[in-house]
Amino acid sequence: MGALAPLTRPGWTEAGRHLLAGLDLAVHEVNATGGIGGRPLELLVRDTAADPERATAAVDGLAGLGVTAVVGEYHSVVARAAAARADALGVPFLCSSAVLDALTGEPTEWVARLAPAQSHGWRLYADFLLGAGRGRVAVATQPGAYWASG
Repeated sequence: MGALAPLTRPGWTEAGRHLLAGLDLAVHEVNATGGIGGRPLELLVRDTAADPERATAAVDGLAGLGVTAVVGEYHSVVARAAAARADALGVPFLCSSAVLDALTGEPTEWVARLAPAQSHGWRLYADFLLGAGRGRVAVATQPGAYWASG
């Protein structure tokens, strides 16, 4: 199984390390119970450095190695690029934490997500604030690919 994570800057390396820790734990638990169909699960890790082109190349390389699926990636824009490439190759891609709506805006056979879409999260947060009596909210962001990509 292939794994994508931001392990070097400018990626959020702390998130990448936590993502890999969870994946390593899951692989260990699966293998401790006999693996899948009697075969051990192996994790082939690739560093995206929060770069969509690097993630796409990693998906190509992992597919070339014959991985069964690709999981991971923290950054939404990077996950979107990886998911599009995996979908084009017919390789299952499970996104663990990216929240960009466009990641699964148009469902495909090969791409799934674990985290809810950001629009869902923002709605929950807005409902919470309204329930707490807050009628006005200001949001400060930096210009970047994340916000520009939907």
